[in-house]
Amino acid sequence: MKKNSLVLFVLSLALLLGLAACGGEETATDDPAQEEGPAEQEEEEAEDDASGEAVDYPTRNIDIVNGWGAGGGTDLFSRAVAQELQDILGVSVNVINQPGSSGAIGTDYYMNTPADGYTLYAISAYTLSVASGNTPHGLENFRALARFQADTTTVQTLANGELNTWEKFVEAAKANPGGVSVGGTGVGATDELFARQMEQAVGIELNYVGFDDAGSMHAALLGGHIDAMMEEPGPTISYLESGEIVMLNAWVEERLDAFPDVPTTAELGYPELTDAVTRGLIIHADVDDAIVDILVDALEEAYQSERYQEYAESSYLHINEGWLGPDEFYQKMQEQIDLYTEILESMG
Repeated sequence: MKKNSLVLFVLSLALLLGLAACGGEETATDDPAQEEGPAEQEEEEAEDDASGEAVDYPTRNIDIVNGWGAGGGTDLFSRAVAQELQDILGVSVNVINQPGSSGAIGTDYYMNTPADGYTLYAISAYTLSVASGNTPHGLENFRALARFQADTTTVQTLANGELNTWEKFVEAAKANPGGVSVGGTGVGATDELFARQMEQAVGIELNYVGFDDAGSMHAALLGGHIDAMMEEPGPTISYLESGEIVMLNAWVEERLDAFPDVPTTAELGYPELTDAVTRGLIIHADVDDAIVDILVDALEEAYQSERYQEYAESSYLHINEGWLGPDEFYQKMQEQIDLYTEILESMG
């Protein structure tokens, strides 16, 4: 009996040990962390970082730099985007104006900011600055984030002025070459390029007067110090709606619904005059990919937001489709640089 009891005891112990081993294997299989060693876990964490999932951004305020003064199209654009990004990203977004030298001062200022993703650059005339040699900071220094706007160029003047129709404006310019003054923001910037293009197309000679900011230009027109100005509908919409300022033409193919009495450049016989200011956001070329992805997603959400779309429509920025993603925007900027370089060379 003793011998049989000993055999049963040994068999029972072996069975228990076998079951314990099976239970241990099941536990190990259910726990992925125990299947992988430290090297595999570190590799997965690195992959998370590379994909942007583990990036802690943003953790502090973001700045948007622009190279123009208060009250102009680029300033208004910067502030509209900043308002949306604050709600989307949950941090304060500040606008920093650095006007002067047709946007070149803003570009210089931005190039001295850290490439950490916390400073964005809102641009409008940047591509022309590159084409004209007004800035040494070429496109290779930047990554495109998004284009928001393709504005509408117009020529505007005082409603009660002597040149308050396109016919009067052209007649005066032809009768007195260089005697009709036209204002624009910046010297060697997009407004001057558009004015020079208009000179060539119409066969007139104008006296172009550059201003550091749109507010000063508007004041000069209202005070009678210039005869007309190159401007978009948005920044002067209150004057246009009150009838104090009128448009002499709009650089589009079909008449604007809100201003049906304003002739287009196409119907006036200048279909080549269709250029317009475009606005978007770029960033330092070496900002982390994961941060760029977060910003692009946030900017697209900002663009699609009801509040931004209402601002765009009220400022007549909805006439032309504005949105371009990073790749398309970068390509568009390069195309603009090539085009403006060609135009400037032809103009001497």
